[in-house]
Amino acid sequence: MGAALVRHGGCLLLWLALLLGCWAELGSGLEFPGAEGQWTRFPKWNACCESEMSFNMKTRSSSGLVLYFDDEGFCDFLELILTQGGRLQLSFSIFCAEPATLLSDTAVNDNLWHAVVIRRHFKNTTLIIDRAEAKWVEVKSKRRDMTVFSGLFLGGLPPELRSATLKLTLSSVKDREPFKGWITDVRVNYTQASPVESQEVRLDDEQSRLCAREDVCLNGGVCSVLNDQAVCDCSQTGFRGKDCSEGKVPFSSPHRPPPHRSVEGTGRRPGLHGVSSV
Repeated sequence: MGAALVRHGGCLLLWLALLLGCWAELGSGLEFPGAEGQWTRFPKWNACCESEMSFNMKTRSSSGLVLYFDDEGFCDFLELILTQGGRLQLSFSIFCAEPATLLSDTAVNDNLWHAVVIRRHFKNTTLIIDRAEAKWVEVKSKRRDMTVFSGLFLGGLPPELRSATLKLTLSSVKDREPFKGWITDVRVNYTQASPVESQEVRLDDEQSRLCAREDVCLNGGVCSVLNDQAVCDCSQTGFRGKDCSEGKVPFSSPHRPPPHRSVEGTGRRPGLHGVSSV
């Protein structure tokens, strides 16, 4: 249910542009078939100091490269992989320090949608899954700022990088299996990111249709797709209910009268944004 993203010469530049336009309009879904040589490159994520990115993922695989970026062969990198029965493992290094690694307790290879947030804070990196599990790890580095030169790669690495290990800070990443599954709604600092280049990866619009209507989530509620259903996050609106249409949550004081029911407008944003607090 998607069109293949391919690189096959200048005559397909318009086709690629149209596909990337569809990515933004349809809610940013990518299907990774697990093919050898597959990869998607997003713009560089400047994860130097204080920043975060988020995405939704669905897979049955127990291993594979989900995400990678580095400083192109010097010291700094960040890698997210599936391993040990479908759990997410995050590793990173700054200034050639011993890599810091954490392993999630949650297995995400149940073919259900999972929301993933990676939050960078100088020497610390936090991994959040489904707003339910949050783990952080600190690298023992003499420098606290991460240097990033490469693009943000999802699902695999281009063949030219895998064959030129001097350009990879973490040489073992070239031997990782490609990711097989779906990734939607890639966001960097709450702003949706679009892929720059892709190979053997298909656009998938099936999940985004559920958040396509303006009236899915009201009053500024945020729509995301989890387990093939539209879900509204009303936590930042003061409203409640399935579509954030019910009256504002009353003040806890028993002497305060119930709030006046009002409609403050509509809002929708496809996909799951990052978690604001751990």
